[in-house]
Amino acid sequence: KAVRSPCGRVMCPCRFHSTCSKPASAEAALAQGATQPTLAQRHAEILKHFPTSLSADDFISRVEIALAGYGFNGDNTIAMSNLCRDESCMVLEDKIESVFGSCFSTHGLGGVLTCGVIGIKAGLSHSPVQGGKERYVFFSFPHIAVDGDGNVGLISRPNRPGSSSACGALIAVTNILKADGLDKHTSAPGAHDPLEPEFSILKQRLARRLKHEGVDASQLDLVAVTKAAERTITSDLEYLISKAVDPKKADYAVFTGVQIHNWAADLDDPSQTSLEFVGVGKSYVVTNGEKTYLDLHKVPALSPRQLKVLSQASLSDDKTATAASASSMIQEIPRDYLLKRLGGVAGGSVGTTAPGWQEYVKTTFAESHPGAPSMDTPLFADTNQKQEGGFFSSFKK
Repeated sequence: KAVRSPCGRVMCPCRFHSTCSKPASAEAALAQGATQPTLAQRHAEILKHFPTSLSADDFISRVEIALAGYGFNGDNTIAMSNLCRDESCMVLEDKIESVFGSCFSTHGLGGVLTCGVIGIKAGLSHSPVQGGKERYVFFSFPHIAVDGDGNVGLISRPNRPGSSSACGALIAVTNILKADGLDKHTSAPGAHDPLEPEFSILKQRLARRLKHEGVDASQLDLVAVTKAAERTITSDLEYLISKAVDPKKADYAVFTGVQIHNWAADLDDPSQTSLEFVGVGKSYVVTNGEKTYLDLHKVPALSPRQLKVLSQASLSDDKTATAASASSMIQEIPRDYLLKRLGGVAGGSVGTTAPGWQEYVKTTFAESHPGAPSMDTPLFADTNQKQEGGFFSSFKK
């Protein structure tokens, strides 16, 4: 049964204090301990798979505090974010942007990096300059879902019945590599399927990495592949940084890991809590060419009040539950925020009637270059094709 501490806060049976803008609701939720896991119990379940995980707000607050000691802040630094293309990943991007402003995105399917050196340099060229120096902070995270019931790979999405999955690309890679083995997919670097460029590169990069590590493909599961994706994409990011960043003119920091969606098993149920975690990977800063590794777990966690203030910058809502222990903080991701951020209708119905102007806006369109080669058409597949007046004639004019 939930009780109140002498200060008036609700205390759950595992001795985690919980604060909420609606204390009565928090107390009622905690009293259902048999059916509704506490925030601490939810975190404990995540820690089984990702032992370094912190709640997303706790993570970003520690990053901000740690980097402030090395001269990085939202005014003099550009954030470079590399996440999966999944809209669920925007929750973490919102956290990052609440501290560092708008990110330069290099997102790819499953978090795979395909932007290349030029893509990285494009973002760097947008950096503020302070004291004659540029500053960058790189964030890179593949993602995974572990829903509120502890089901790995499952996620509830607004206005979509049943359970969805995350990361869909990494689930597909897991199934393919388990079925085919690794050798079939260790093609030469850069080789890809023109219809599946990002997915084929992601699959190739993971197969090559897992073969290098001596992994038995038949034993793979989603957690193992997600962790391998983090290692692989981190290596790729660091390699691109070595080609793109000049440490003589810029300081930079790198934070990698795994983004973990611990959302309500059913977003249609307002009583279920959604959480977001980060499994912390590499964390370091490079100033004046010298690399310093950072232990974010040694950075003091914010108090519940401080964490609520910080979270408001990205959530625009203070009606959230917060749990604290001696070493970490857990912040709820409000249901209304998720529904609005991901395109759901918070508490309303979806219209199905066609608008009156539907016929008015219709028009026709004629292709200016009919028969142009598709993305998987070999350029000179037919050596007998007529050159003049066709697609290839444009190169001669």
